[in-house]
Amino acid sequence: MGCGELRDNAGEVWAQAGAEAMSTQQSETTESLDEALVAQYLRHHPDFFLRQRALLTELRIPHEVGPARSLIEYQVQVLRDEKLRLHARLNELLRIARSNDRLVEQLYRLTLELLDAESLETVFDALQQNLRQSFHAQVVHIILITALPAQANASVWKPNDPNAARLAKLLRGDRPLCGQLDDEQLQLAFGDLAADVKSAALIPLAHGIARGLLAIGSHDPEHYRPDQGTIFLRQLGAMVGRAIHHHLLASQA
Repeated sequence: MGCGELRDNAGEVWAQAGAEAMSTQQSETTESLDEALVAQYLRHHPDFFLRQRALLTELRIPHEVGPARSLIEYQVQVLRDEKLRLHARLNELLRIARSNDRLVEQLYRLTLELLDAESLETVFDALQQNLRQSFHAQVVHIILITALPAQANASVWKPNDPNAARLAKLLRGDRPLCGQLDDEQLQLAFGDLAADVKSAALIPLAHGIARGLLAIGSHDPEHYRPDQGTIFLRQLGAMVGRAIHHHLLASQA
């Protein structure tokens, strides 16, 4: 066999390979186009399977964890799963709504008690008792930053106390801080009560001349989390800060 014959055969081989590749590409393009046309047709003719009932007995839908099933069985299962998902979501929303209703009622009662308080001491007493009994707080610590003398049921720091600056750096604004704290942060916020705290909500107190912290701790590490809402905590902080401000003004008069 000469070199000319080899070149001729090679040309035929390449031509055949090119034709096969082009045929395969055209087949894949046609198949993709056909699927799109079928899908478009079914969307515009939702009654197709009503007119082609016999076809339903022949269709099988692959499923990851079970045997093949008819289209109707598959659709029924999809609808059943969606119903269960929506039902679970509805129950969760109802649970949240009931919980919020309870919080609003408890906050209302606490507000009335703070309005009736005749002194800072009675404010702190009412706050401690209410948070423990109605809100199931396991550890409550109140820090007041003021030049006033020590108060019952609260820690009092002078404005120039280094801990006051550390606390401001920890909070970084007026938003409550929720989650698990390190040992240094726990000691700063809870003092001698820190050993029992596994998660906490730190609520800044800042209204008028009232400055400080309301620290609420839990024995459950997951009770307070960074991703939970803080609307209720901010309302609580605003209410307590206002009550403290009122009594601080009265004590200075």
